[in-house]
Amino acid sequence: MDKFDLIKKALKSEPTEKVPYAIWKHFPEFDKGPEGLLKAQMDFQNKFDSDIMKISISGRAFASDFGAELGGYDPDSGSRICMKYPIESLEDWENVKKVDVTRGEFGNQIKAMKLIHREVDGKVPTMMTVFSPFMVASQIDPNVISHYRKDPQLIGEQFKIIISAMTDFTKASLDAGADGIFLATQHFNNKLTDEERLELEFTPMKSLIKKTLKKYNFLVLHLHGDNPDYELATKLPINAINWHDQQTAPNLSEVRKIFKGGLLGGLNAESWKDISNPEDVSSLISSVYKNFKGSGLIIAPGCVIPQFVSDSIIETAVKTIKNLKKIINA
Repeated sequence: MDKFDLIKKALKSEPTEKVPYAIWKHFPEFDKGPEGLLKAQMDFQNKFDSDIMKISISGRAFASDFGAELGGYDPDSGSRICMKYPIESLEDWENVKKVDVTRGEFGNQIKAMKLIHREVDGKVPTMMTVFSPFMVASQIDPNVISHYRKDPQLIGEQFKIIISAMTDFTKASLDAGADGIFLATQHFNNKLTDEERLELEFTPMKSLIKKTLKKYNFLVLHLHGDNPDYELATKLPINAINWHDQQTAPNLSEVRKIFKGGLLGGLNAESWKDISNPEDVSSLISSVYKNFKGSGLIIAPGCVIPQFVSDSIIETAVKTIKNLKKIINA
């Protein structure tokens, strides 16, 4: 079974001959340009052989084109740090302008996708990372929630510009060769009221998905943070969900009861910081898989593999995943 057939079955929660997996991390410095990201992604894929290749773009690439000034990298996550936000006051929202996604940092990510597609076409499914429009809004305005509550009309009108940009970028990424989309959000939880979550997260994401994805594309929804709103999330037209399943409710087995698509999870890589014996990681992974009852599980990190995790630990994790069925049946 090739990787495309394997993932197709997993996303439908059908039994597979082997346990599929997808691992990813950020690539500090390499993600500053398309060619650097290409090299980092290919080196990582060639070494660890994921069944899905997630394109790990710079963590604030989209905010940059909306005026954010970026600095170095977070030492743990490997994501870019924002040094200056373009929106500091409510009135600054009036300055948000349309962007051309074929240029700037948006354009760099599309170019990277094209370069990667040339290397892996037909070998491994790829998914471009896309942030929800409201997540991008929060990256250019750290006080976007309070600003929205003060003037929902102004924010709502200007927010349409970001929705349009993320929709255009998603379509361009798929046109550039991405097989699917990894759509991440940081506000699908109690940071927003039920009404706000519906208006600012659910509705824009649903529109983005329907306007861009075709039947042959797939979409993985990443719910970042604690206690995500699964009841609402499962109403989106998605193929799989990824969340911090080893750190917050609900767990893998609980979600399997309410969602019939693919589940990406099982690796709590943030907890590996104090592990010196790689076999301890192997035991953790085996335990998660043994306790999960059902099919459709794609072993993956809850968010991103931190920078402090060594290649030797990742190698142990991959080796364990590839032998899970043998380990459990032994």
